[in-house]
Amino acid sequence: MKQFIKFTFATVIGLFLFMIISTFLLIGIGSAFSGEDEVTTISENSILELDLSSGVKDNPQDDPFSMLDLMQSGEGKTLKLLSVLENIEKAKLDENIKGIVISNGIVSGGLASITSIRKKLLDFKTSGKFIVSYSDIYTQKGYYLCSVADTIFVTPVGKVEFKGLAAELKFYKNLQDKFGIKYDIIRHGKFKSAVEPYLSDKMSDANRLQTTKLLTSVWDNMLEDISASRNISVEELNTLADNRATNLISGALSSGLIDKAVYEDEFFKSVNNAIGKDDNTELDLVSFSDYTKVEAVDKKEYSRDKIAILYAEGEIVYEGGPNMGGGIKPSTMLKAIRKLRTNDKVKGVVLRVNSPGGSALTSDLIWRELELLKKEKPFVVSFGDVAASGGYYIACGADKIYAQKNTITGSIGVFGMLPNLEKAAKNIGITSEVIQTNKNSFDLSLTKAASPELKNFILKGVEQTYKEFVTRVSEGRKMKFEDVDAIGQGRVWSATDALPIGLIDEIGGLQDAISFIAEKAEVENFRLVSYPEKEDPFEKMFETFNTQARQSVIKYEIGEEAYKLYSDYKTFTSQEGLQMRIPYNLDIN
Repeated sequence: MKQFIKFTFATVIGLFLFMIISTFLLIGIGSAFSGEDEVTTISENSILELDLSSGVKDNPQDDPFSMLDLMQSGEGKTLKLLSVLENIEKAKLDENIKGIVISNGIVSGGLASITSIRKKLLDFKTSGKFIVSYSDIYTQKGYYLCSVADTIFVTPVGKVEFKGLAAELKFYKNLQDKFGIKYDIIRHGKFKSAVEPYLSDKMSDANRLQTTKLLTSVWDNMLEDISASRNISVEELNTLADNRATNLISGALSSGLIDKAVYEDEFFKSVNNAIGKDDNTELDLVSFSDYTKVEAVDKKEYSRDKIAILYAEGEIVYEGGPNMGGGIKPSTMLKAIRKLRTNDKVKGVVLRVNSPGGSALTSDLIWRELELLKKEKPFVVSFGDVAASGGYYIACGADKIYAQKNTITGSIGVFGMLPNLEKAAKNIGITSEVIQTNKNSFDLSLTKAASPELKNFILKGVEQTYKEFVTRVSEGRKMKFEDVDAIGQGRVWSATDALPIGLIDEIGGLQDAISFIAEKAEVENFRLVSYPEKEDPFEKMFETFNTQARQSVIKYEIGEEAYKLYSDYKTFTSQEGLQMRIPYNLDIN
């Protein structure tokens, strides 16, 4: 009875929220379209506010609720990476903008995206304008971004996190053994460690090696940037991290990581004095959302020529499988690529990849369409936070590949997982019999272990798919098969290490890729357009609501931390077909 009341209550609340959201969605759509061409003006002595606490993504408008100004204030929206970069560039030339305030040291976003923004802030400083930051708390990623500031302020009783990077990998083998659950794993690549949590209770030596190398490379990149901005040696920074010397604000101040510990009113006064303003009660801040509507000083004339950004964000899935609710799907991606290929106004295409990989079948279908596109117009790739395995597969044929130093890439490998619940079925009293017309008619059953013949058949498929993967990369990157195989085997790399071995061409961001494609396409004045085109907002709303409602009920029952374990486990064990996927859900913190 108690469980019934819980679920009934959750359903009633869900329906109530759905009605409210639907109403606001209709209002939001109207206001979004009515304000489409709205231009905002700002006053003199304005300061641009950068707050990444709500996150930054490559293409966040896929969220059906992102258009709702009534439900999400400008400061609460997930920001689009390209818009952030363009706003910083615009502010650099805007006489009304005197500087930038980074108003929150709790930053949500991938390290490669944060690196892109940090580099753009460094460029902004060449204008002679100031950058300051103020926060109660600085997370490690937040401090990395804010270390670019001329002056870093913190609340006197605040916190500065600076301890080095760590990644935790959870193992499920003992849990599976307890309940009689088994997964037969077929893989190619000694580093293809996505399946290790289901085979062992600890990391393999190969996986430990690649993870250590990856974390060290990313941390070294961060330290190099912080050292240059704060004039503190890398050795000193590592000592501070080892001793967690910044846990106390006094340590953060004496070490030079933080400049001043003040309260917010004192911060306001300091910044206003710097721009010669008498009013010390508040700052004249302009949010990024509002500043997007301000015309650029060097606004280009309207052009019919277009450069397209094709976003490949999320897990690569195949329709009809368990993940059809989201991710990079063939139905949308193939349609978008064909449109771009036949659109004469599109002069070049930048594929923006932010994906851990996924379905081998879908990856190959997308690769094929991009090869056809490449014959018609210039095609380059920009990697986001992660572009690995299937995410690398679809990109390897591009004219050029850009990535930020902290991008995670590589993972050239293939695996398949066969569920085996025969022992679990017997434990609860389930048996079965099979009748078949031919030797190999029967494939898989939850109550039967896979036959040696089926395992051998799948192994041949894995080997063939891996060979095709390496061949695609060797042809696209103009490398020998043997050289690709040597750096493949499922191993992941930071872009810093991927550059000298030929997996990428240049350290750079999305704007660098756009500039290159414009030059290659020989266009100076152009418009940027995004693909795939947005899904129907109502369909997306229903899909999102249903997904979130299910998640909420599960979270309510088992708790947030247990839900994360459940989600990670479900992601891997629900895969269908051969997979090209990053070794594991790498959560660097």
